[in-house]
Amino acid sequence: MPANATQALFATDFIEPSLTTGPLAGDVIDAGLDEFPAIAQSPEPEPTEAEPSEEISPVFGADGSERWYIHAGGATTLGGDTSRFGLVGAGASHFFADGHSINLELNSMVFDQPGDDAVGLNLSAILRWHFVREADWSLYIDGGAGILGTTNDVPRRGSSFNFTPQVGGGTTIRLNDEQRLMVGLRWHHISNADLYSGNPGLDTIFGYVGLNLPFSF
Repeated sequence: MPANATQALFATDFIEPSLTTGPLAGDVIDAGLDEFPAIAQSPEPEPTEAEPSEEISPVFGADGSERWYIHAGGATTLGGDTSRFGLVGAGASHFFADGHSINLELNSMVFDQPGDDAVGLNLSAILRWHFVREADWSLYIDGGAGILGTTNDVPRRGSSFNFTPQVGGGTTIRLNDEQRLMVGLRWHHISNADLYSGNPGLDTIFGYVGLNLPFSF
């Protein structure tokens, strides 16, 4: 028998068959792979793009918010008096609770009336409640009073100093994230509360439009 064949037979006599065949061999191989994770590594997850955060617009009329507005309108009298007036002014609003604001208005007024016409300056405090607040519109009621000084008596045979109680309602309509259109109607009264000898009083229906904006300093 050749020498190479003798060496091969001699070697196989000393090798355990269970080390080269059967389940144990597979277990040894698997265990070896576990010791070297780089050999059987899992695929890396694909990077995902972060979703952009959405900016949330502030809720109109939220507690603590502050806004201002400019408005203009006109009024005509109720009854036989032919007096009427036009108004241009501005106001500032502070929301002391959701949908509830206190407003301070400063208005210039021009009166077309029997006798001498007049111009005046009016300072008023108005409470307003937005009882419906949607994303694009709101409904409100408001009321308050103020003081009025004029160049001539208003109405005729009245006085040049008067009080201005008023009550009404209106709507705001969203134009963009910051601006809102205001449209409203009020019963407007002018009288001097009998501080003077003549106090005929003046009742009008006053309609107005305005632009409402947030405060920014």
